[in-house]
Amino acid sequence: MGGPYAYRCPQCRTTSEPVETKAEARGEGREHRDEFHGGHHPDGEEIIRAQYGPTRWSDMETWEKVASVCIVLALLVGVWVKTG
Repeated sequence: MGGPYAYRCPQCRTTSEPVETKAEARGEGREHRDEFHGGHHPDGEEIIRAQYGPTRWSDMETWEKVASVCIVLALLVGVWVKTG
């Protein structure tokens, strides 16, 4: 099964196969642009998170990392208050 990212071109209405990293998805986009758009960037192209793929800490957005840490800290404080 592929990883969590894919390249999407709204002009062609196509999405690449899922790949493991954002860098690989950007590579898919570069190849697509070179082949179908003369190297130009179509308006609205994007790297998307594919469904059901594993997520690595290094691939997470900053806000996702902050939210994850806050949730873990809230759970730890909750357990500490409940048992302490």
